[in-house]
Amino acid sequence: MYHTLRSSSVGELSGRDAVPLDDLVSVIETLKARLQTHRQALQANETRTRMALIDPLLQALGWDTADPALVLPEYDLRGNRADYALLDSTGKPVALVEAKRLGEQLVSHRMQIVNYANMSGVPYAGLTDGNHWELYKVFDPAPIEDRLLLNISIADLPVHEVALKLLLLWRPNLAAGQPAAANEPVLTTVTKPVIETPPAPPREPVTAQPAVAPEVQEPPAPALARASELPPATAGWVPLSESPHPTIGNRPTAIRFPDESTCEMKYWNRLLEPIIKWLWSNKLLTMSKIPVYSDERTHIVNTDGYNPSGSQFRRPQPVAGTPLKFEADIDAKQAVNRARKLLQECGVSEAEVRLQVGEG
Repeated sequence: MYHTLRSSSVGELSGRDAVPLDDLVSVIETLKARLQTHRQALQANETRTRMALIDPLLQALGWDTADPALVLPEYDLRGNRADYALLDSTGKPVALVEAKRLGEQLVSHRMQIVNYANMSGVPYAGLTDGNHWELYKVFDPAPIEDRLLLNISIADLPVHEVALKLLLLWRPNLAAGQPAAANEPVLTTVTKPVIETPPAPPREPVTAQPAVAPEVQEPPAPALARASELPPATAGWVPLSESPHPTIGNRPTAIRFPDESTCEMKYWNRLLEPIIKWLWSNKLLTMSKIPVYSDERTHIVNTDGYNPSGSQFRRPQPVAGTPLKFEADIDAKQAVNRARKLLQECGVSEAEVRLQVGEG
């Protein structure tokens, strides 16, 4: 079976414009393997990052970096340079892309590439370290965060989800000035023609049987009880939103969730573990939310144990029953703050999660 990606927003495309999904997925799988195996070598050098990670993906999306009719590397911008200019069918740049070495902070380069594109009349600006990819609309009169069209980390998402999100960079979409949203791809499947079989002979008539009323089942209880429906806190249980300031003299002994499930605990730096496990088992924390950021430099939880800068967690702690890891080399205050932020990201009120804190 052979899959291709076609955009529902660009109209009919020629055969050369169809992106073989299997090919794109294969390239992304290769990039994931390189990110894991050669991370240290790629972090040392921008050229290595471009050759090993960025060029292969652009080519898989229809941007042949060796064809000057499609891509102009080191594009001159009146004394400045953009690493790539992606050209439309008339040879005019439709997007500028700035490349950085793997793991380099992107935040300080966002306005620079957007400003370069703005001064040059280019409608889209991209930024990447080979793993993280961002794409911005240049001319919208809005804060830069509201102009963000694409923000994806290849290492942290399933391969097929990465492929669909990267449809925004697919050449027929971007070159037409109409990048389709990530939730709009149409998968077309090319298969052998279906051979119709003759209809089966009619069955003998069946005598009607008296109708039996279906068994009525009670609907399942909601996964989360509202705060007003929770039983009053018993002695020793306090909401995480009101938990006492963690110190060396106290420690958590148990945690209770909105569904009244509980888990024993011993240390503040392991507070995230039962929370991640509970959120994952209740499908409140999903791969679409991964990674969850503590701030621009650190992740609360992800799949590979690395921060946005490319630095590895000092003490990556896997969470049993999930593909996730969190940083366990944190103090008590960091643990509480990260737990609160993680719950907020997943739509769970801190007041509905309670701790039992004891001396220790």
